Amino acid sequence: MSMLSRLAESLPLPQAGQELLENPQRTPALTRDRFTAARRISALPHLFEHRDDFDTVEAYCLFVGHGRTGHSLVGSLLNGHPEMVISHELDALRLLDRAQVPVSRDQLFSAILQRDDEFTNLGREWERYSYNVPETAQGEFDRLRIIGDKKGAASTRRLGTSPELLGDLRDTVSMPIRAVHVVRNPFDTIASRRKLKETWQEYGIEKYFANADNVELIDGMLDDDELFRLHHEDLISDTASVLSELCAFLGIDADDEYLSACEEFVFDSPNQTRHEVEWSDTDIDRISTKSQEYDWLEQYSFETE
Repeated sequence: MSMLSRLAESLPLPQAGQELLENPQRTPALTRDRFTAARRISALPHLFEHRDDFDTVEAYCLFVGHGRTGHSLVGSLLNGHPEMVISHELDALRLLDRAQVPVSRDQLFSAILQRDDEFTNLGREWERYSYNVPETAQGEFDRLRIIGDKKGAASTRRLGTSPELLGDLRDTVSMPIRAVHVVRNPFDTIASRRKLKETWQEYGIEKYFANADNVELIDGMLDDDELFRLHHEDLISDTASVLSELCAFLGIDADDEYLSACEEFVFDSPNQTRHEVEWSDTDIDRISTKSQEYDWLEQYSFETE
């Protein structure tokens, strides 16, 4: 019997988990149940190694909003703090979504640590970008006080479709929730998606504002002290101040050495991808008009620097 099999006997697993233990190659496609089972199994060593560390965690951090806004950058900067671990693209809410056997707090936290190790082994590179922040504590921690997952757009869609997942998350972690919303000029966000996905060429504007409505829904489910909204352009122009405010929101002190390392890593100016695709006058007018319906977008226009 393998070590993972022995460890798995001490924790509840859904039937899909037992199937994966018996024959990991049996079903290559990870359905929802098999995704959850695979994460539970692969994270077991982290659970047993770090179970005591989980008792010092003070809050759970999740990201909401749109893709291509800078969530990965912010998550990586936070992950460089010695008292925080923010996994990259685990999709933590997927673990909770209609799980056959409820995921425990420690199973969720161990999956986050396991995913962080995975990303470290990948060199912290994602979609041609490096998120390896030199001179920070990425991949390790001194005392774990904040834990969470960076999967902003997918988490927003999941909560928009199944709002009860936020309650499931609260029940699972049994600690304060802290949500981070990174906002970028909608023209740049939509343009970045258009460059990556063909479906965004025709339906990108509708997709963007449908998810903006999901953000509004989630905002209404959170208390005022549970959501921190920052603008991508402000983070780039004044990294230390914005990051210091974000850390304070999370209840964490950010020293000068950490802030300096993050400031050094962040690029000098935002990438205005809106100028890399073609727009019709109708599309520009639609986005400009629709943006005025959201207080966190009304500052933006096609001409905004």
